Amino acid sequence: MTNSKSAFDYGKTYRERALKTLGYGASSTPRGNQKPAPIVTKQGRNAHITDQTGVRFIDYALGYGPLILGHSPACVMDALTHELSLGLRTASIHEGEAELAELLCDTLPCAEISAFVNSGSEANHLALRIARAVTGRNQVIKFRGNYHGWLDSLSFGNDVSSDGPATLGQDTSAAQSLTLLDWGDAKGLAEAITTEHAAVILEPAAINGGCIAPPAGFLEEVRAITKSHGVILIFDEVITGFRLSLGGAQQTYGVTPDIAVIGKAMGAGVPISAVTGSAAAMEPLATGRLLHRGTFNGNPLCVAAAIACIKYLRNNKDWLYDQIDSMAEDLRSHLSLAAAEQGIVLSASRVGSALQVFVNTPQVQSLADTALVDRKATAAFAEELLIRNVQIIPRGLMYLSAAHNDADIEETKAAMTAAISAIK
Repeated sequence: MTNSKSAFDYGKTYRERALKTLGYGASSTPRGNQKPAPIVTKQGRNAHITDQTGVRFIDYALGYGPLILGHSPACVMDALTHELSLGLRTASIHEGEAELAELLCDTLPCAEISAFVNSGSEANHLALRIARAVTGRNQVIKFRGNYHGWLDSLSFGNDVSSDGPATLGQDTSAAQSLTLLDWGDAKGLAEAITTEHAAVILEPAAINGGCIAPPAGFLEEVRAITKSHGVILIFDEVITGFRLSLGGAQQTYGVTPDIAVIGKAMGAGVPISAVTGSAAAMEPLATGRLLHRGTFNGNPLCVAAAIACIKYLRNNKDWLYDQIDSMAEDLRSHLSLAAAEQGIVLSASRVGSALQVFVNTPQVQSLADTALVDRKATAAFAEELLIRNVQIIPRGLMYLSAAHNDADIEETKAAMTAAISAIK
């Protein structure tokens, strides 16, 4: 393990420089909150990142989820190199678009027609527009504690403790088209849904909220309720798509939505997302009646990376998902045991290869429980891990990749035990 002090010294100096010209010193606000200092990366390979001073970190942030194959997987790098040799061809029609759409049809239960955009936020916005167009209705049901991106149309109730806007500057009038309910409460949905609702949108597994699996029967009931009211069911699978299984959460839980939003893992680290669904649900877009615009939508570079990633996942699905899930469970189990041995109250929850840690918090069983978590203590734990050359997302979220190996896991376990001791 390499001493991390030089990385933090460099990060502090860099942040002082960046704050002079770059908003909050980072291109996404959460990245500016890393403690004791931001890691200024120079290189990413396999399960590791290296900072500008040469310090290596085992990475479980994984780009906040996309890097299911780790950093710079050969199949994706080769695809990008080949595509670059052909020229960027921005805003051009190319054969990769149809090939990627066909791959989605082959792997995702709901997929018949697809559209590509550049981020999960855009994709969720487009999914709502499609739902409104196909139903002729305006209202949308969203669940508290589910995160669907930063755009105003869905940025309310992101925290279970508040139905308000997620940040300053939002168009608060957008909330007038939202009905907020408690995730996991099918009875509440049945009582609230009306013929004014165009869509119900939800995370099928609440990864953002705390790595919480859906309550037994919840997704099945949501599917039945929406179908009986002619309401479009949208699964936000920006995180779970291609991460929980090759067919995403819809395959894992056996419930097929009308529309799914896919992102992150599908591109292995490049900016690409998809809206995909049944031919009936996607009809307004498929026929061109609904405008879908974007200079960089379906650009050849990102499409090539996504094709390479999905093909790799498909060809290796028989071992890959079991392996990364097993590693995540190994870390979860170790965390729980190490905390108990040292008298620390700790919640460690896992859904597939995603793991959430909350320190000074009893085991989280539902999204409602997350209102009581100790976020300060959890951030302190993440900081202690970073000091020991292990990077997780500061709010306690971790992802595993196909690039992590046994040596990484054992080194991480030792760091976790020491980090727990340090925050006692």
